[in-house]
Amino acid sequence: MIYPVLKFLAEQLNAYIDEVKSPGDPVVYPYAILQNIARLDEKALANTENLIISLLNISEESTLKNNPEYIRVRSGVAEYGNAPLNVNLFIMVSAIMTKYENALTYLSHALTFFQGKNTFNRQNSITEVDGLPEDFHIILDIYSLTFEQLNYVWSTLGGKQYPFICYKLRLLKIERDSTRERREVIREIRFDDRAN
Repeated sequence: MIYPVLKFLAEQLNAYIDEVKSPGDPVVYPYAILQNIARLDEKALANTENLIISLLNISEESTLKNNPEYIRVRSGVAEYGNAPLNVNLFIMVSAIMTKYENALTYLSHALTFFQGKNTFNRQNSITEVDGLPEDFHIILDIYSLTFEQLNYVWSTLGGKQYPFICYKLRLLKIERDSTRERREVIREIRFDDRAN
């Protein structure tokens, strides 16, 4: 579920940049790629001309944590299972380009795109990505880091800092079809006052 959603965001961002980029721009498609920035060595970074989308963290949505067990009714049968897991993803969009002006331009494209469209679902997005649920609904919010957090993040990722922006992607619902119990639905309650 995580991979299709991030691949979907890269696809949407690429489609937008393809529409707005300047003619003769040296940066070529795909402009945004899904990559673990911590795994790129100096040689790979020197040859990269992309926006890199990386997953930084996953957190459970605490406001939806105390849901009761899940009940779904199908054809008059109640199916009991665990409640879905609702998580937020923290992603980083980094502009890794040899020319600083290109990095800032493409990071601006990303900011502009996600400002203009921060909610994604089947109704407002055309996609070719497989594995997305029919009812997916994700919202992106800018997530600002303090200077201390910036230091920790880039130290963990390998040192050099590039122009970037962080987003909190909410709300990803993770659910496995794992029914624990099936019972007929109670349709009628009758009271019998007769004593035996």
